[in-house]
Amino acid sequence: MPAFVYLLLPISFWSGNYILGRITVSSGVDPFTISFLRWSLACLIIMPFAYKKLWKERHIMAKNWPLLVMFGWLGICNYNLFLYIGLTSTTVTNAVLLNSIMPVMILITARLLLGNKTSWLQNAGILVSTLGAIIIVSRGSIDTFLHLSFSRGDLWIITAAISWAIYSVMIIRRPKGMSLLGFFASTALIGTLFQAPLFYFFGETELVNLTEQNWAAIAYMGVFASIGAFLCWNIGIQKLGAATAGHFIHLLPVFSIGLSVLLLGERLYSFHYTGIALIFSGIFIATILSKLRRTSR
Repeated sequence: MPAFVYLLLPISFWSGNYILGRITVSSGVDPFTISFLRWSLACLIIMPFAYKKLWKERHIMAKNWPLLVMFGWLGICNYNLFLYIGLTSTTVTNAVLLNSIMPVMILITARLLLGNKTSWLQNAGILVSTLGAIIIVSRGSIDTFLHLSFSRGDLWIITAAISWAIYSVMIIRRPKGMSLLGFFASTALIGTLFQAPLFYFFGETELVNLTEQNWAAIAYMGVFASIGAFLCWNIGIQKLGAATAGHFIHLLPVFSIGLSVLLLGERLYSFHYTGIALIFSGIFIATILSKLRRTSR
């Protein structure tokens, strides 16, 4: 597949996770239960395919265990759990807006941790696509944007975004000689182990009370939003870099709106088309146009 497809697929999977996560926590299922069951299911599915890799690469894992613990903590435990916690006490508008600034966080983190520099075209693309995301979540109204209020849930969303930004930037330091499948399986296990005591002490939902819809949502999260999305995201970052991958986060509102139209029968308005056009323009400027300029020079 073309490299950019590996970044488009996770965005589509996470858009579904975003919608289902909001619906599930609104139905009364607590975030600790959702996140733990999601990743427990993902581990059960991936282990039959990954255990041989894990055994073969056990010496690499033993040598790089602090790095693997960091990835499991940031990318598997923190980001997902914090996102679900945030969705219990913040509005959809605020959450999407705060997620849309993740590309900026990724670029800043890459500069601070790795010393990466961005060109003026990349910066221009970030500004254009960020403007598009703001137009979508504010429904094209400056008054809506100016009157956004920040709650405790917003702080959880920001913390989740920071965790994901660090994960995305540091993924380039994945242990050498370790397969993508082995890396994902080991970090998924570590992240799930981090969540186990949190689920035990803070989970409030009785498993027998989960409905068929709840289990279906968790199954989607475990298969598509966990295994499929994380594998594709890591491949995409390896091929295109963290900075480029960050631009694709701006597509999250676009995909979420598309799913709302298909699944909920909602309409698209003029501000949607304006925002989507700006988002794709920003990605084009920051990726394709920037690459063409570097090639010509």
